[in-house]
Amino acid sequence: MSNGIFRNEAPKFWALNLPVIPLIDKVPIHPGWQGNLSSIPNEEKQHDLIAAHPNNNIGMLLGVPIDESNTVLAAPDVDDDRLVKLVVQLLGLNRADRRAVLSGKRGKKGATIFVRASKSLKSTVIKGAGGLGNIDFLAAGKMTVMPPSIHPETGKPYEVVGTSLLEVNVANLPEITDHHVKLLKVIIGSEHAVVLLSGTVTHDAGVALVAVLVRAGATDEEITDIFVGLLPDDYKGDSLKELPEWIKSAREKGFAETDDNDDTQSAKVVALALSEGAFLFRDVANRDVAMVTLPHTGKAIAYRVNSGTVKLWLRNLAYKAWGRPISSHPLNEAISTMEAVALFDSPSLPVFARVAGDGSTIAVDLGTEDGRIVRISREGRSIETTSAYKFVRGAGFGSLPIPETGDDSLRRFQTFLGLDDQNYRLLLAFLINALRPEGPYFILLVEGEQGSGKSFFCEVIKRIIDPNDALRVRLPDKPQDLMIQAKEYRLLSFDNASGMSAEMSDALCSLSTGGGFAVRKLYTDGDLYVMTYTRPFMINGIGGYANRPDLMERAIPIRLPSMPEGGRKTEEELLAEFNRMLPGVLAALYDAVAHALQEYDSIEPPRHLRMADSARWISAAEEGLGEKPGAIIDAIAIAQNEFVVDRVNDDPLVLTLRKVARPLGFEGYVGDLYIKIIEQDDARHHRTLPKSPSHLSNQLVRMRPAMAKAGIKVEFLGKDRKGRKVSIRFEEAGAS
Repeated sequence: MSNGIFRNEAPKFWALNLPVIPLIDKVPIHPGWQGNLSSIPNEEKQHDLIAAHPNNNIGMLLGVPIDESNTVLAAPDVDDDRLVKLVVQLLGLNRADRRAVLSGKRGKKGATIFVRASKSLKSTVIKGAGGLGNIDFLAAGKMTVMPPSIHPETGKPYEVVGTSLLEVNVANLPEITDHHVKLLKVIIGSEHAVVLLSGTVTHDAGVALVAVLVRAGATDEEITDIFVGLLPDDYKGDSLKELPEWIKSAREKGFAETDDNDDTQSAKVVALALSEGAFLFRDVANRDVAMVTLPHTGKAIAYRVNSGTVKLWLRNLAYKAWGRPISSHPLNEAISTMEAVALFDSPSLPVFARVAGDGSTIAVDLGTEDGRIVRISREGRSIETTSAYKFVRGAGFGSLPIPETGDDSLRRFQTFLGLDDQNYRLLLAFLINALRPEGPYFILLVEGEQGSGKSFFCEVIKRIIDPNDALRVRLPDKPQDLMIQAKEYRLLSFDNASGMSAEMSDALCSLSTGGGFAVRKLYTDGDLYVMTYTRPFMINGIGGYANRPDLMERAIPIRLPSMPEGGRKTEEELLAEFNRMLPGVLAALYDAVAHALQEYDSIEPPRHLRMADSARWISAAEEGLGEKPGAIIDAIAIAQNEFVVDRVNDDPLVLTLRKVARPLGFEGYVGDLYIKIIEQDDARHHRTLPKSPSHLSNQLVRMRPAMAKAGIKVEFLGKDRKGRKVSIRFEEAGAS
């Protein structure tokens, strides 16, 4: 505070019937200060205020009546230096023949310009787009700090702009109307204004902004004032010379029409969306799905045309263009029209979730608002703002940090997770496989006792590949629900699984290698809706939730040891540590992906694993991950074999066969073997054992490869009139 500010200045304002109050920095001292707008304090009250707050800052209340025509004192508070000239120009304060007087003040940045306004014009915030500051229109119920008050941040006095308000006849201030406020919303809410302010490459932005202003009802003179207010003082281009022709063209194209007919409005919304840069196309995998990219999130991020995001964007676009809301009917008609254009007149393009690419390039959507991606090629990685690929972002889509090369990031990550070399290699295998744009994908099965950190382990993996608000979800009961989740997420993480049905096990196998699910469309008699996705996913649980051979042979199994009771860190501490190392981990993985792209064509696919394509990709990345050739592939093979043998030996059918057929084995009809099985007392009550000879035959066929790894040889010997024959032999090496 400085000596005597309120004591010296307050009487000057009161003498002009302008209500003022004492402030601490920018904050009114007294609660209920808005009540001072109704009248100027009497002499006694004035004396008390000055005596109590002589050295405080001074604030003036806005909304005070100027005359008897419902006109009040107001002020647009411009929060961006770049926009001051625009406001001054739009209010006619820079014209040679101006009649109004410029009066305002300036603090740290921008300026506040005093104006006359209708009493009905309420305070509002006019938001700037593309990095522009806001303009706060201040009317009744608002106040502003007046010179020579001291700015709390700069420590310097507020400055007068133009003529001091104390020296102005307020009747000579410029008048601001609802129309001006509407135009300001259109202008600074447009990305085109930012381009004009830069003074470079202004032609396309200028043409687009003229069309928007014409739609908003701006006059030719107002449009000229706006362009003069936006373009830099040292602007050397031709936009002002070409401006009359742009305005003429916009009016000839009918942008100024205000027909309220729904059909006309919907057509205008479609035209407006396309002129703003919306790009329509059809999803090549789901040919009845119309997609669109929007200008504010870049050309790489795509949305369904009928999504809520697109609907809100169109509403905002229409409001900025016309200054009034669009009703639901023309909006829905516009969306339907855009869908038709996308499906029948636009290109078909593939759509990806988080990771896209081909044999030479891979792109990872970082999840930023401007649509930046990591581009990975054989030469390395780079951060880019455009991409030839189209990405979708599901509900809760999260962002990734910019990758930064660190020293030995992956080994430090291994230490952080407390993994031995075997489990560390298995983790690397899953991570590098999940960064492959197309499947098949190994399934990560994480097991461990309670308190082993299974859920946190999987959450960390999710944050590396595909961060999302839904970091942990439960395994669904129905295949269609599984496919719905696959539509939303790139990497699925199922937490605390305790078991799964045969139907769900088969659906998970299809999800890892590529498969679909067809259901009847709602409200139709025969139309089918097909959901087809291939996704990496992981499941964690205490154990025993996966026991079917098809699933086990697609799996990378990891068993986590129990955590020591002493010295445990909180999850918050662990996440903070992980977030610090995440940029380095991402850089190391992306560099390994680049190495895999280099080596893939020269790598011979490993023939001893079922998922040969995935194994080939992992093998191509091994040296890029700092591992010797074959080390990760061998780790997968060993883990799978141990996992399958453990599961087979615990299977109820295998346990029963060992009881009824050892040591000599069995050779005979499947029906006779079935009778031997059901004669066991415990077999009659076990729900997973076969319920008929045919079920037994099918189960033996399905489990035969896995049983062979456990030393049980199953051979079918043909059929005759009595049925199918089977031979079961036990090898000593596997019959423990």
